[in-house]
This record gives sequence, C-alpha cells and structure tokens, in this order.
Amino acid sequence: MTSFNEWIDMKIKDGDIHYVEYNEFSSVKKVGEGSFGIVESADWKSRGIKIALKTLIDHSSVDENSMNKFVKELKNLKKASFHQNINKFFGISKEPLSNKYAMVLEFANQGNLREYLKNNFKFLEWSDKIQMSLDIVCGLKYLHSKQIIHRDLHAKNILVNNNRLMIADFGTSKQLSESSSNSTNSTANGLGMPEYNEPQLFKIINYKKDKKSDIYSLGVLLWEISSGRSPFPGYSRIVLGSHISYLDLREEPVKGTPLEYQQLYQKCWNGDPDLRPDIEENGAMNQF
Repeated sequence: MTSFNEWIDMKIKDGDIHYVEYNEFSSVKKVGEGSFGIVESADWKSRGIKIALKTLIDHSSVDENSMNKFVKELKNLKKASFHQNINKFFGISKEPLSNKYAMVLEFANQGNLREYLKNNFKFLEWSDKIQMSLDIVCGLKYLHSKQIIHRDLHAKNILVNNNRLMIADFGTSKQLSESSSNSTNSTANGLGMPEYNEPQLFKIINYKKDKKSDIYSLGVLLWEISSGRSPFPGYSRIVLGSHISYLDLREEPVKGTPLEYQQLYQKCWNGDPDLRPDIEENGAMNQF
C-alpha cells in the first residue's frame, strides 16, 4: 500500500496539487497543535503575507480511495479560496528536516470564533454580531453554490482575521486520520462536536450529511454569536446527543436578541431538515 507522502508526491507531479517551495517561508513559529499535527505561522517572503502551515501526518499507509477523497477535498479548498469568507488554501509544502507535508493556508491573526468571542464579546455591539453572522452566511452560501458541503461547521472551524470571519477545515486534515484507523470514536463516526449536529445524525445509522446539515450547524453558530458562549456547557457528549435528537433540546434565546435574528437561527436548527431554509433564504439577514 502506498504511503501518504508517496501519494502526495505523485499528485504534485501529476499537477493535481500545487506545490510551494518551503524556502519561500521565514519566521516559522509553532502556534497550535491538534490530532492532525502542528500548526505554524510563517512569513511568505515573495508575497509579503503571513500564512499558516498545517502539518499533515505521514501515515504509514493510505488506501487509494481515502487518498482520492483527500485530493478531492484539496481541490474543493482551492476552488473555494476566492471568497473573502473562506480560509484561503494556497497549496502544499514540505518541511525539509521532518520530511512532512503541510497545507499552506491564510493566517488568522485573531484565532477561531470560540476564542474571539471569549476575548471580545463584551466589546461587541449588535451591529458587529450581525456582520459576523453575515460573514459566515456569505461563506457558506459560496460553498453551497459550488456544491461543496462542509459537514463539520462549529466555532473552532470559523477563523477570524482582522475581524473578518472565514470558514475553515473542510475535513481534509481529519479525513485521512479517520480512514487510516478503525476508530469508532465520535469524530470518526461523523459526530464531531455534537452540539452542532442535527438530530438525524444521532438517530439514523450511516446518516449522510447534506447542505441542510450545514444549515443546522449555522443556526447554532448564530446563537453562539448572540450569546458569546459555547452551547450546552456541562452536558456529556452522549447525553447531549440523546437530548438533541429525542427531546428536541435547543439553547434558549438571549435577552436583547433581535426577534428576526432569533427566528432565523431557530428556523435553521429545526429538527426537520425540510423545514430548514436554504442558504439563499438566509439572505434575510441583510435586513439588519
């Protein structure tokens, strides 16, 4: 079975993946770490911009189907990188010493949405919250117009750069780690962060997420922007999934929330996918 790095080498040679020389970068500094590997910031000398390098773990072996899916997601990233509310993907680079590949991405100087709300919520006016919500809506509308489904929208997958929100992490990093193991954990089963998942995912075996799954997650994100905190603190993952799916558990509106905004996110997280609005209908946010 072909190794991950060998697959990437072939795809770069075939022109399926754009390669960026590592010597283009300077001032490389570690800024985070996750199950996928390390995230570093760097200066792209020839472009005069700051970027993020997201390490891709070199699994000992990757099956052809998983690798083809991964390459497809990279192409989706590239296809969607022309919108200001999508985290830009520039290509792939390889760190010479470790011999590991990394995704070259737009840097977010204010972290993710969860961190941003924690640090800035007390300073936000409702006009700011509306603009933040519009950023996510516009980004998601662009993805859906390209027939791209995110499938894992949550506050840690929304990045903030100069107060502009960007949708990130289409599942490229975790896709390989899930397929290369026989893991049965919630992430591998597509549950991710259960507070953002629609009831169907907990009820239906092998449920396949679609655009309406993204809309449900959007509703939770809009509520989170209105409240400044993560949804359902104190719930275990199993209990939360059960309550969302069988008890129709949702968060309560926050005092002072504009009624139209409240009605919009409540429509988005409706338990019936057919009653959730399409992303085009979320253009109603433009009235604020």
